[in-house]
Amino acid sequence: MKALFTVPGPSGGIFEFREIPTPSPGTGEVLVKVHASGTNRGELLARRLLRSDNPALHPMRSGGEFAGEIVSLGEGVKGFSAGQRVMGRAPGSYAEFALANQRALMRIPNEMGWAEAASIPNVFVTAHDAIVTNAQTKRGESVLITAGSSGVGTAAIQIARYIGANLVLATSRSMSKRAALKELGAHEVIDPIKSKWVDEVMAATGKRGIDVIIDNVGGPMLADNIRALAIKGRLVSVGRNAGQIGECNLDEVARKRVSIIGVTFRTRSLEESLVCGERCAADLLDAFSGGTLKPVLDRTFPFDRIADAHDYMLSDVQIGKIVVTMN
Repeated sequence: MKALFTVPGPSGGIFEFREIPTPSPGTGEVLVKVHASGTNRGELLARRLLRSDNPALHPMRSGGEFAGEIVSLGEGVKGFSAGQRVMGRAPGSYAEFALANQRALMRIPNEMGWAEAASIPNVFVTAHDAIVTNAQTKRGESVLITAGSSGVGTAAIQIARYIGANLVLATSRSMSKRAALKELGAHEVIDPIKSKWVDEVMAATGKRGIDVIIDNVGGPMLADNIRALAIKGRLVSVGRNAGQIGECNLDEVARKRVSIIGVTFRTRSLEESLVCGERCAADLLDAFSGGTLKPVLDRTFPFDRIADAHDYMLSDVQIGKIVVTMN
């Protein structure tokens, strides 16, 4: 089968397609014929770090989520059968076939296409873990999602509304995206480049501040995020695409008794990651079937144009997910 590897290079990882044997599923695993696979910003960071001047680094399989049909089942797999349409998270999914733990699988709604299904697993699991599990957002609370047009952002807006947040705000540097984010469920879209954007949050919340911030930006927004939080507010750091280091007023952190919560899948065990996916599926999968929640697909690229897909991601013009499709 054809699979994509990222190979260490002088200035970062280089894409290389290789022919490798099609794997066989082990105990509790399924083999899936991949029809589409979602792209993610973490891949851009991984490419930059994969430099050939570090002898400890080696070529690595790429891709982290997929939509496809089950080809074969490993020992002990229950509840699934060959030919079923499934989506899920699994390493090495930029390939014609992918191995996945059965617990990572979600059934694709009948009316949903491959590319739309591949837009769901990573961002909705990530956003659900941030909003529901870590922030413990309650019905009636207010939520602010930074970088609202990102994949995680578009998922988080929908989840926040779905669980009953009574005010959902989003930030975007591009006001041309305002209408699309409001259509997804944001009550208001705020431009974080404006020097007084925190004042807009305070006005929208009756000067109380926001209960939960799902931050996909990072360091540059930290100080203002703390200012925007309500007493006992929670800031969940999901992405740090604009910078890993930020300053804030620690007296404000103490005065407001806020919580700063970091989340990542890099340091989670397999069991922890599987549980995140299972919680998301249990809470949200029926809502996709009913149309209450929907994948946000911006654009697709052919599998062999993955580099173009990443270049398009860097342009920051997209709303939602960019997906590569297998022919």
